[in-house]
Amino acid sequence: MADEQTEQVSGSKTVGRQELARRISKEAKLSQKQAAEVLEATLDAIREALQNGDEVRLVGFGSFKVRQSAARKGVNPRDRQPIEVPAKERVRFFPGKELSEAVLKK
Repeated sequence: MADEQTEQVSGSKTVGRQELARRISKEAKLSQKQAAEVLEATLDAIREALQNGDEVRLVGFGSFKVRQSAARKGVNPRDRQPIEVPAKERVRFFPGKELSEAVLKK
């Protein structure tokens, strides 16, 4: 039976918050509760920085930035009618060199 926190996606599994907290707990020698609190505090800090328009740069891992996407024309897949997709802000992640290299070396 598959673990509740992981989901098979094209041969790999998706790691959720609880699994990340478990891995942090093991690596940092913290209780799982402490690791979960650290993870939540980290995610909250990243979210808050992005809401304030700041860039979050984690050297060796990557950068999170808020970018404005332009308005564009699209097509409704249900009825194939043209629609106008409004401009909006999107969060983008740009992997750092070390992360990119680590993934390629699998």
